[in-house]
Amino acid sequence: MQSLIQYRRLKTRVSHTRSQYELTNQSSSSSSPPQKNLEDDGSILITPEFDPTDDSISPRTWSPFHRYRAFTIIWLLVFTQGWISTCDSNVTGPASETYHVSETAQTLATGLFFVGLALGALFAGPLSETFGRNPVYLFSTFGVLSFTLGSALSRNFGSELVTRFLGGLCASPTLSVYGGTLADLFSDEERKARWPLFALSPLLGPVLAPLVGGWIHDAGTDWRWTLWIGLAFGGAAFLLALVVLPETFSPILLFWKAKHLRKMTGNEAYVAPIEKGKALGKRLRTNLTRPATFFTTEAIVIFLGAYLVLIFVINFSFLSGLDFIFTMNYDLSPGITALAFVSIAVGVLIDVSVTPLYNRLANRVHRRQCRAFVKRKEVNTSTSDLESVASNTADHTAAVETLQDIPPELSLLRAAIAAPFLPTSLFWLGWTNYASINPASGYVATVFFGYALSAIFISSYQYIISSYETYSSSALASITMARYIVSAGMVVATRPMYKGIGVHWTMTILGTLALLLVPVPWMLLRYGHHVRAKSKFASSVE
Repeated sequence: MQSLIQYRRLKTRVSHTRSQYELTNQSSSSSSPPQKNLEDDGSILITPEFDPTDDSISPRTWSPFHRYRAFTIIWLLVFTQGWISTCDSNVTGPASETYHVSETAQTLATGLFFVGLALGALFAGPLSETFGRNPVYLFSTFGVLSFTLGSALSRNFGSELVTRFLGGLCASPTLSVYGGTLADLFSDEERKARWPLFALSPLLGPVLAPLVGGWIHDAGTDWRWTLWIGLAFGGAAFLLALVVLPETFSPILLFWKAKHLRKMTGNEAYVAPIEKGKALGKRLRTNLTRPATFFTTEAIVIFLGAYLVLIFVINFSFLSGLDFIFTMNYDLSPGITALAFVSIAVGVLIDVSVTPLYNRLANRVHRRQCRAFVKRKEVNTSTSDLESVASNTADHTAAVETLQDIPPELSLLRAAIAAPFLPTSLFWLGWTNYASINPASGYVATVFFGYALSAIFISSYQYIISSYETYSSSALASITMARYIVSAGMVVATRPMYKGIGVHWTMTILGTLALLLVPVPWMLLRYGHHVRAKSKFASSVE
């Protein structure tokens, strides 16, 4: 609804500015089109520079109220759909009794939701870059709610699996392209402060939902209430988005403006960049193949994607074993066991709360790099000298990036600092998991786990968004696809592993894997800019 109002307001503005333009032309006895955007083929390219006074087509120039309103609504959509993804993960016992299947088989409900997330990610980014963010959010959210309702009303195991899979397929766009919306609304400098706050939504939603599920189990309430609660939260967020969520993808806003100009002037020469040389079908085909292109040709996405896949293997293997770690060893109820999710949430909040310290550290490291660069070039640090160095250095891109902009790699400082806490928490949890040791020790360990997971997730996604900006949705979609398809398998496979080799050795294996991954952020910090320099999509290296 809001995007329709936005569309009509843009039409009114075009009509107003067009009338002014015609009056200007009449007074100057000229009827020629604006020359500054005239292309060789005679088309008039509609860009933000075409009418600098029109801030409606540049979301980053919107008022803080409008930008933060969109930010909040997307936050709620991501949070509620993340909640729905795991809302039934802590009630596998009563659910399996309802459908007369084993608990391992019942984990397929959550696993297939993740499979749906993985497959849907292949289409999410490309569709949002073809038709805009708003219709993708609204249609996909309506689908999630519809299939979650189907899951809540399922009367057999097969229908539950089908509806959970389709629910995940529909949730994928929202959980894949929100990074692109953040890039639409905020500059790189603004995102450094706002992205950690936004990242709370995909982290806290899946973590807090099992907590409520545990309490529902302890209260003896029908386990389906986990789905009904998720449906209520998601429905409220959907209604809010339907009424007030605007379109934020600038290329689509420029397309709307060009369309209005063509209709009002009868001049078919007005075109938006997104239309230039490509029909809708061709644009769609190009965009649909982009995630696969990213995952097979973009070294940043391949390397960081593989890293995040392994991190999420550890994450979901750990989460799937919480009932073995606490319920079976300490004979705690599912509701008390679910306090581990609160501990993880505390770790996430600690990480987000120290964001200013990370930013201060990144600025300090950047200044040190600048001084080292200037010293190597034997020049003063005045502005004119810096510009001289940047313009006369063989590697012009590296010079500009080093001296003026904080490179995306420094966002990985957060992950580099926190990475050692991940294996520490896993070894701690695994080898203090004895009935003779107070379970509080395990809850403290999960705080460190949440802190490390949050830092790695936030910094990795911030790195991708800063590197690809306009194409960040496709880049994130390719990574989302890989990590969820593997996570789906781990949700199902981990329970037999805990049963077979026990908590101690399972935690040891996961801790060892996490230990091997500790150097990865440091390697990207050191060599990431060389990798980005070879990318044809990375917007930070142009």
